[in-house]
Amino acid sequence: MSVKYMCTNIIELNEPKCHRMKMYFILITYLFVISCTPKPNHLLSTSQNGLIPFVLKYDRGPCFGQCPVYTFYLLQDHTALVYAKANLMDTSGWYHSNPDQESIVEILELIEPAEWWSPRLTNEPEIADLPHVSMTYAHPQGVRTISIQSKTTNSLENVFEKINQIVSNCMWKPTALRPMEIESSEPTNVIVQLKPGVDINEWMGRYENFGIQLVKRVSPNQQYYVVSKDPLRGASNDFLQYIKIDPDVVDAQWDKRLQKRD
Repeated sequence: MSVKYMCTNIIELNEPKCHRMKMYFILITYLFVISCTPKPNHLLSTSQNGLIPFVLKYDRGPCFGQCPVYTFYLLQDHTALVYAKANLMDTSGWYHSNPDQESIVEILELIEPAEWWSPRLTNEPEIADLPHVSMTYAHPQGVRTISIQSKTTNSLENVFEKINQIVSNCMWKPTALRPMEIESSEPTNVIVQLKPGVDINEWMGRYENFGIQLVKRVSPNQQYYVVSKDPLRGASNDFLQYIKIDPDVVDAQWDKRLQKRD
């Protein structure tokens, strides 16, 4: 056999092997490129109509003095939004940040038990200067909510304080991102007791931005009234809390309908 013929056969025998090596190289290169390609932002991929689902919502209302008033949202990717209303930022509005993840995990662990959402407040003392706080948790087993007005517990305050610390320590930046609210029927009617001599119509003028209206006078001889807000104007929590700290108000509470016992 000639040398030329031998070489030709060797080349022909090695061609499939060379082809396989080439395909392996192409495949490895492709996988490398794919692994290095930035993944789509999960936060944006789960949004609907530009609104982003949240895991936890914490709404803190006003109180006496200069306490911060804001709504905090923990998003699905564990970044956060805050809607600063008063005494938090130089300018009110929406801000985005990446909070400390250890603190976030700690909070989620604390609020995981179902009993945390049903505290026993009957024997707790009334706190006049307690800001109204509400929380909504998009739990896999169903949405959980809690609303605190004048009574609280150490367990609740522990979580609320941790959220307040996160909000205080975050590096917030203005953002166009917005949360996807969970549909719920917020209360709108408030029973209010005004101080003697306060005119109800003049008093309601302070709350025109909430679309306040007089529903009825509860007592003809006393300063008890039921007022309501426009559901589309302002937050219900803010409406009640601003009324509660009004110097011309003796007391205020939601007008809850009583259910007949079976």
